[in-house]
Amino acid sequence: MTTSPQDLSLIRFALHGGAGDPPPGAGAQPEQRAALHRVSSEALALLRAGASALDTVTRAVELMEDCPLFNAGIGAVLSRDGQPELDAAIVNGADRACGAVTGISRVRSPIRFARAIMERTPHVFFGGIGAEHLAAELGMEMVEPGFFITAERLHQLEAARRAGAITLDHDDHAFCDDDAAFGTVGAVARDAQGHLAAATSTGGLTNKLPGRVGDTPVIGAGTFADDRSAAVSCTGTGESFIRSGFGHAIHARLAWCGWELERACAEALDSVAQYHGRGGCIAIDSKGNIVLPFNSRSMYRAWVAADGQVRVAIGPGGDEA
Repeated sequence: MTTSPQDLSLIRFALHGGAGDPPPGAGAQPEQRAALHRVSSEALALLRAGASALDTVTRAVELMEDCPLFNAGIGAVLSRDGQPELDAAIVNGADRACGAVTGISRVRSPIRFARAIMERTPHVFFGGIGAEHLAAELGMEMVEPGFFITAERLHQLEAARRAGAITLDHDDHAFCDDDAAFGTVGAVARDAQGHLAAATSTGGLTNKLPGRVGDTPVIGAGTFADDRSAAVSCTGTGESFIRSGFGHAIHARLAWCGWELERACAEALDSVAQYHGRGGCIAIDSKGNIVLPFNSRSMYRAWVAADGQVRVAIGPGGDEA
């Protein structure tokens, strides 16, 4: 078996930690910035050591699932009944192999499980109790639902219940007395062989109806990758990203219409807005271009472009760190 030659100049990476409208006084949020920088630095080191895009996005999202500052894994938001319901998906751009899972609360790493679904079953998408039974059969690490629940999330849920609200990760909760920031997580990468991959993991929306499924595990909506076009991971109002077919819409505009990535993402995000949605995406195309557009006040993001430097930003423009 032969492998393609390594070209470190091809390496690109981007990471997001969710989107929303945090309060104007939320401040610099150094802990969130530090987490984004730390995970992106590890991802960059993996890529430089020859890791595949697929392995890199898997590891990056796994690290974010372990960070309670974001809405995935530990610290995921809670549904109306007070339980975590976790979703994840992964796509390999080389052959569009993919795996997705929804509504689980007992699998230690949802993104690792999505990867196992892709590689170790003949199927793509599992959900609920059946998914958890499969996870146990596949030897995934299992935990009790309480493993994912934090005091901050319980407080946020109670505030949302009192207000009758269903909210995005980083929204300015006028009904909350804290300004903690949390968010869906995702990663996209191009490796030194030029292959793309995308991975996303989330707890969904605070106070969502039990059983609700957002865009994260829907291949071609919130998570997508194809070496011919781009790798995309989304965050925001999942219903609107599903209605717009976000990831596949970007692929179509690149692969079939010959558009540039920036235009394709902008048009797709306009469609999300038309369906009354907010949020954004991170995307890397086959040429190595990176775009990180959003229509909310913020999107927690980090990226590594051609210069090989890790950059972090939260708000629009000018707040790189």
